[in-house]
Amino acid sequence: MPGADDLSHLLDDEEQSQFSLRDPAAIAQVLRGLLEARALISASLVPGGYACPTALLAVHDDGTLVLDGNRDEAMNQRMAAASRLVCSAQLDLVPIRFRLATPQRIVHEDYVAFVTPWPEALLRLQRRETYRLPCSPTAQATLHTGSAAHAPDPDAPGLRVLDISGGGVALAVPDSAQHDFQPEARVAPCLLRLGEAPPMPVALEVAYIARHDVRGVPHWRAGCRFIDLPAALEQQVMQYIFQIERQRNARLRRGG
Repeated sequence: MPGADDLSHLLDDEEQSQFSLRDPAAIAQVLRGLLEARALISASLVPGGYACPTALLAVHDDGTLVLDGNRDEAMNQRMAAASRLVCSAQLDLVPIRFRLATPQRIVHEDYVAFVTPWPEALLRLQRRETYRLPCSPTAQATLHTGSAAHAPDPDAPGLRVLDISGGGVALAVPDSAQHDFQPEARVAPCLLRLGEAPPMPVALEVAYIARHDVRGVPHWRAGCRFIDLPAALEQQVMQYIFQIERQRNARLRRGG
């Protein structure tokens, strides 16, 4: 997992994406949604990298908001000393990210709290099932399949991942293997390798398979959904997507 400074650097690029909100009215709507849902917010303190769970207590029309304090006084002192907070939350399964500047300690309804200005930008991704990242040779991802008798071999050639989301993958399937990827078929066990990270175990169900010919050679594209993907592995998938988007945004800014 990246530290707070890494997440802050990622947000520099993510805030330039099509999912970034900058209109104050739109930002207020999301903040009030988090408030009404009593959503847990994971706040990473910069500098220091400490992780502090918190929640919104109020969203004011004057452009400020109030965050809950901590039972640990040492953590409250670290939060008061932070120059900014890198915040992550979920609203209706949609990942939300934003940064807050210079939290000021106050007393709110007899408890420790912190007041800070609204974020200048807020990243609200699409629902995890529809937010898809096309995979290119510079963002290689592969799927290694096994069978009931044999575990998947991560060192053997795998199937190329064409795109990926928090909900599933699209695969390039050779003609010789297309019979294993019929709709509603279960593909397990599997290992999903994202870039240079260690492969992660996943189970898939085929949603569709479509044929297209390239120079007369048949190719198959199989869309598969994850089955019971643990939250920790879903977080790894989303972090991979964030990382690749950051790299692509950086190349675009350099003109490459």
